[in-house]
Amino acid sequence: MNKVYIKWYRKHIMESGNVILKRLMLLLILVLSTMTFLATIAQSQEQYYYIQTSSPQYSIVPGSVFVEPLNSSQTLYIAVLLNFTNLPSLQSYLNEIYLSASQFHHWLTPSQFREYYYPSESYVNSLIKYLKSHNLQFLGNYGLILVFNGTVGNIERAFNTYINVYYYPFKNLYWFGLLGIEDIGPFYYYSNNVTPSLPYNVGKYVIGVVGIDSVDPKVISVVTQAWHLDMVKAQSGLVSKAIISPITIGQYFNFTLAYAHGYNGNGSNIAIEGVPESFINVSDIYLFWQFYGIPRTGHLNVIYFGNVTTGGQSGENELDAEWSGAFAPAADVTIVFSNGYVGGPQLVGNLLNYYYEYYYMVNYINPNVISISVTVPESFLAAYYPAMLYMIHNIMMQAAAEGISVLAASGDWGFESDHPPPNFHIGTYNTIWYPESDPYVTSVGGIFLNASSNGSIVEISGWDYSTGGNSVVYPAQSYEITSLIPFTPTVVRTYPDIAFVSAGGYNIPEFGFGLPLVFNGQLFVWYGTSGAAPMTAAMVALAGTRLGALNFAFYHISYQGIIESPLGNFVGKVAWIPITSGNNPFPAHYGWNYVTGPGTYNAYAMVYDLLLYSGLI
Repeated sequence: MNKVYIKWYRKHIMESGNVILKRLMLLLILVLSTMTFLATIAQSQEQYYYIQTSSPQYSIVPGSVFVEPLNSSQTLYIAVLLNFTNLPSLQSYLNEIYLSASQFHHWLTPSQFREYYYPSESYVNSLIKYLKSHNLQFLGNYGLILVFNGTVGNIERAFNTYINVYYYPFKNLYWFGLLGIEDIGPFYYYSNNVTPSLPYNVGKYVIGVVGIDSVDPKVISVVTQAWHLDMVKAQSGLVSKAIISPITIGQYFNFTLAYAHGYNGNGSNIAIEGVPESFINVSDIYLFWQFYGIPRTGHLNVIYFGNVTTGGQSGENELDAEWSGAFAPAADVTIVFSNGYVGGPQLVGNLLNYYYEYYYMVNYINPNVISISVTVPESFLAAYYPAMLYMIHNIMMQAAAEGISVLAASGDWGFESDHPPPNFHIGTYNTIWYPESDPYVTSVGGIFLNASSNGSIVEISGWDYSTGGNSVVYPAQSYEITSLIPFTPTVVRTYPDIAFVSAGGYNIPEFGFGLPLVFNGQLFVWYGTSGAAPMTAAMVALAGTRLGALNFAFYHISYQGIIESPLGNFVGKVAWIPITSGNNPFPAHYGWNYVTGPGTYNAYAMVYDLLLYSGLI
């Protein structure tokens, strides 16, 4: 065939060489012209990188009225948020280590993760250099957060945008067509009206910019109030006359049986998200353990970044440490506070500080387990600050790649935060919470303990104020679609994923107080899923090893103890305790439900099954 073709080609050239040559030259000119044209298009396309997450669904609050351009000489603090590199590769890696037998649970170290997926130092320096060339002052690098300040005019020129003042004339804030937060308006604010952009080479790893609008100060105060820990001392009809101790709970849910089999948390470290700009009194935590005779051998560590403590003493974090340490007596407990550490005034409330705590944990503490008790509305972030949601999601992906189990309190306000206790006004609606809804985070709902007059547990039920609901961001996950738990939803990502003690007592309503806490050297009582998360984190820590993102395992441990793992099928212990009573107002029932997810657990059996699923026993 080649010889025939060559003969034909030579003959053809000899017969019409001039014509063919002209045609080839014309074709070459057309090709070169086309390449030049395409190169011009590519150059124009690559000239700017549009930061889509900084112009979300509601960059300007719907119904707002334009007032005037923001004064160009006004100084703003902004934070440039950096993305991971090569995200498709990271997602493929996570699928491998959670779904395939060959790479199952092959965790990365923090240094390996940064090497593979963090932007290079040269890239970061080029971005800083570019922004400094527009007279923006660089204030610091806080773990993929670059903080600057500068005038409105310089920020507009650097990001090719415009920042205007708007007036929102209504009293309620909406997102996705539904009431989100009530009674926060009317108000003035400023925001960009053009999607920010940067030259491609310096902007390609920017996930978003915060600080170019001022919606968040109107909102964050409501969110902060929503997650304020309720604890009381005074006697009232809401306070149980019988206190349910951690010893009683540990015995009832077979933590003590786990200890008898050698599972006590030795070798584990539980990292606790600190409430930014707050502090704790460590003597309270030791007093709690001493009061209940907890045989602690693990260490307590408290890390402070910055010295802004205007938030005061954090009862929430003392609760987290007291109860997680009580149920995992040999595990270390580390609380991380970011107190004004992320430069400049608050941006997006304290979300940058929360992010920095997560960043520090996964990069420099590298614990087995992270416990989170204070979060923000998922649908609010999705509508107004998706860049922050994606930033935190990236950290949760990093935690999953390193084998860190992350657990977060589901909330105390019923189905999608629409049904708070009658003595509590939240003002935030139509949302579940984030990062609870993240695919790599386990959301911990609540159960209620009905106690006798002497404090023993009589029965358990779903806690009526345990928050559950549907994500507006994430689709149904593979572990939900293939779940062994009956009635697991398969349309979108839903939660909770597990449940534990959130309230209880003798002869009190379900939102009453009956669980102990030492605060300022005195005994208080509390309720809330913010206690269920650290207790469940302690259960996971008992294993003494890395188990990774837990939902892959939880949804493949059946009620009968049958376990489906990428490593094979096993017969384990009966770990789940299905919950069939309680409502939020959706009823708890056998199988997955919006109150407790799959249900609560036998601690010893669940630790055993998790280790069996992971191929460690």
